[in-house]
Amino acid sequence: MPEFDAYSATSRAVKPETFLGMVWFSGCQVREGRGFHGFERRLSVKDEHTGDEVGAVSFGGTHRDLVMLEVKGQDTTRTVARLRDEVPDHACTRVDSCHDVDVPGAWDQHLSVLLDVKAEFKLKGERRGDWDYPDDGRTMYLGAPTSPVRVRLYEKGKQPEYRHCGRKNWVRLEAQVRPQKDARHEFNRLSPSEVWGASRFTRELAARCFQLDAGSFPAGGLKKENDLERRLHFLCKQYAPTLLELKAAVGSWECVGLSLEQLVKAQMAGGNRGGR
Repeated sequence: MPEFDAYSATSRAVKPETFLGMVWFSGCQVREGRGFHGFERRLSVKDEHTGDEVGAVSFGGTHRDLVMLEVKGQDTTRTVARLRDEVPDHACTRVDSCHDVDVPGAWDQHLSVLLDVKAEFKLKGERRGDWDYPDDGRTMYLGAPTSPVRVRLYEKGKQPEYRHCGRKNWVRLEAQVRPQKDARHEFNRLSPSEVWGASRFTRELAARCFQLDAGSFPAGGLKKENDLERRLHFLCKQYAPTLLELKAAVGSWECVGLSLEQLVKAQMAGGNRGGR
């Protein structure tokens, strides 16, 4: 089943050292540098053996007391569990959920599904890597770089840092979600499987590639009702018994609409005559 592979969160309720304690573990080094996206400072946590960044904490600058945590790789699941336990009201600004397959033919099988979904949903796509001589692995992206939801399929076992594993059939399918607005507080509690409910095309991929019903959790957030929608909902809630009684009398919802049209026109005509 899917697992977390990256996670970013922000909060005004914690100090930078609290977040740093969540992404640091034995065998890591912390290096300070300039921040990005309005943050003044950034503490990068790197594995001292590989030199790879495994996490970071950003703070200061125009965001004032806002602190951002980033974590990626094998320690993501552990860090997310602690984050959700200690800072449950954080905002999730990015989450990656991955599903791994390691069987012969996995790349071709999953690529075929991706291309079908790309055509069905009219998605932008992008190829990376040398597809003519794919010794270092190929990658296929679905979704525009600016989209809140993007998916990538890549040959994990062929990446130089994983060749020693001897798993040339190892393929990873990964959803990258950047929740928007109120969805950031919805995604701060979702499981790796539920992350695949971020869009119609990710739900389709989850169903076809690993037989998962992810549910619906739009990355763009829930649409807010406008004033007209609120008044219509109130009308239907208040007068539902009357409308159902009218339907039983006239025979169909189409006839209900026609009956209401006649009543509204009569009321408006009567009001106009009374005003003369």
